Amino acid sequence: MRNRIFVKSLPLNPCHEVVFEDLFPDFSADTKSEPNLVANTFEHINANINLNTIDNLHVQCPPPWEEHNINVHISLMKQNKENTSEVAYQKEFFRIKEKFSNHCAVFTDGSKLEEKVAAAAYFPEQPDRSKATRLRDGASVFSA
Repeated sequence: MRNRIFVKSLPLNPCHEVVFEDLFPDFSADTKSEPNLVANTFEHINANINLNTIDNLHVQCPPPWEEHNINVHISLMKQNKENTSEVAYQKEFFRIKEKFSNHCAVFTDGSKLEEKVAAAAYFPEQPDRSKATRLRDGASVFSA
């Protein structure tokens, strides 16, 4: 049953159609045939579980600690803030964004005010994955 629920959460899985379509024969009439996985779980299939309540699995990017080739782009930091206009920053930002259009963008920030320190990460393509957290008082801003 657990496997059926897992397959339900993956509609693109090749076995999804086999499990959720009535594609298997009635094996009870043929004693020479071995029932397949679906036929073996027939009683579970009809267990009256509302499968609409099972959410689809959303595959996410690997977490940073599992990614070995992270490319951090910091060219905007090379600009002198005092001598660079907002328009120049925006123009360079959009140039970089176009250059890396097939990459996953992540925007991060850390800040410290007196003894309070916080960090945040924003994923524009998956805002629900974005996180912000407060670090322990007195932590270095570089920890954020």
